Amino acid sequence: MADCYRGDKRATESKQQLRKALFQLLSEKEWGKISVQDLTKVAGIHRTTFYQHYEDKFDFAQQVMDEMFDVMKCAIFAPVQEGNLEKEHAAYVYIFRFYQHLQEHEEEYQILLKRGRELNIHGTVRAFFEESFSLGVKGVAGSKPDPLLVPIDMQKQFVISAYVGTAEWWLRTGRPYSPDFMASSMIHLIENQ
Repeated sequence: MADCYRGDKRATESKQQLRKALFQLLSEKEWGKISVQDLTKVAGIHRTTFYQHYEDKFDFAQQVMDEMFDVMKCAIFAPVQEGNLEKEHAAYVYIFRFYQHLQEHEEEYQILLKRGRELNIHGTVRAFFEESFSLGVKGVAGSKPDPLLVPIDMQKQFVISAYVGTAEWWLRTGRPYSPDFMASSMIHLIENQ
């Protein structure tokens, strides 16, 4: 049993070192110029360890992105205690948590903004926001899109575009406003459209 735990711990540490190496290298050079050898050298692990976990650098990058967005989703959609709803609109909590998460992991998200096209993460980001839209609609009491007024697919596209575009702007401009202000403002903008 102890050997299994030691193996799991070692694998987790190797993956963490590789992730740090990925973001360090992405901050320095283009994705196309980063090799598995570069990753393993910076991470301080052997290439065979890398290939025990990943098929190639593309599989590795995709798994890192998937994990990042899974962590973000968990942070945003953790259960909300009734006493924690300090604002009038229930969606505030989810939007606030989104901006708070971006702020806490700003360095990695800044690198993703810079290298996103090279990493081809559009599909991963799109899937995250599509699922988040559905979770958000379910999580906000009394928030049921009116498909008769505006088709649901159009509502979804509008909201996703607003959140992605505003979040990118917020990160690129050095987070000029607090997560609280961003959440309140996004609620105001969405409700008044």
